[in-house]
Amino acid sequence: MERVISLTHATDIDGVGSAALIRMRYGVPLGRLFFTDYKRESLEYAERKITGAMRPKTRLIVADLAVGNETLGPFLRIAKRIRASGGKVSWFDHHPWTDEAERKLAPLCETAIFGENRRRCGAEITKDELGLKDAFTRRFCRIVHYSDFNIKPRQEEMRRTVGYYALSIAAYHLMGMERNTAALRRMAGVISGGRLLDAGIRRDAERFRKMSERELKSMLSNIYTGERIALGFAGHIQKTYACMKLIESTGKDIGIYVNLKDKRGHMRSLRSDVSALAALYGGGGHPHAAGFSPDFGRYDFRTEHGRRGFLAELEASAERLGMERGGRAVRLRRQMLG
Repeated sequence: MERVISLTHATDIDGVGSAALIRMRYGVPLGRLFFTDYKRESLEYAERKITGAMRPKTRLIVADLAVGNETLGPFLRIAKRIRASGGKVSWFDHHPWTDEAERKLAPLCETAIFGENRRRCGAEITKDELGLKDAFTRRFCRIVHYSDFNIKPRQEEMRRTVGYYALSIAAYHLMGMERNTAALRRMAGVISGGRLLDAGIRRDAERFRKMSERELKSMLSNIYTGERIALGFAGHIQKTYACMKLIESTGKDIGIYVNLKDKRGHMRSLRSDVSALAALYGGGGHPHAAGFSPDFGRYDFRTEHGRRGFLAELEASAERLGMERGGRAVRLRRQMLG
């Protein structure tokens, strides 16, 4: 039987859900599900673990992971090792890749799907490519779609499920890499077993919610607002929840939350395409949900002056971009070997 291992995005249900679907399709043991974000230490950790799990003719399935010039190195080394051992690589993504990534990495993949895609998230692409058509998988992927594209489900049960996923994964992300991996594997095991949630996921979500309540209250008591942007600063809060609370509290079009502890920024909007704005700050993502890297060297976010200066720059950048509702045109690339 073919030996399959997976590598998926660690920080949202699209990546964890994709791992669950791969496990469901191939019966992959939990110990061969690996996760990463885009930080150097996380990529290096995943590279070491995957190298240790490789065997001749291993099939690696990667899902919901974009490839940029800064992350190309580890991904390229992993793919080359798989290919050198006689194995295969399949990549199921819905983010834009850089030209260099497309030129160097895509030819090493048996199948490479990538490019901005507003119709399907990573889990939906994985479901379709693996031929999963059962009712549970279809329902689960609808929930993931809502979560990943920042769409509010009409059904209350789905809204609660999206919240449980987001909060519990945010809690796991604060753990060390080994504990984070173990928690994400357990979640993938629950889903691959045909359950959306279990008591453990609900418990972990509620714990994180309570832990972050003080941070959220502090952020909402001191919001910085411009013509279209509501900007907030805090420690660890679930990123989408924080951004949407900023929008709900102010009525602004765009909510931007800067995590002062991990030095990451997050943008959300229900109407406008924020991906181009995030790209100006070394980030990216989807039309209504994107991340970026604030310049902590240029702005002292501990001060009112620094925070208001950053807001003014964001507003000016949004004006220059002429941000419009909707999103960029879909650019889906599919490359297959031979």
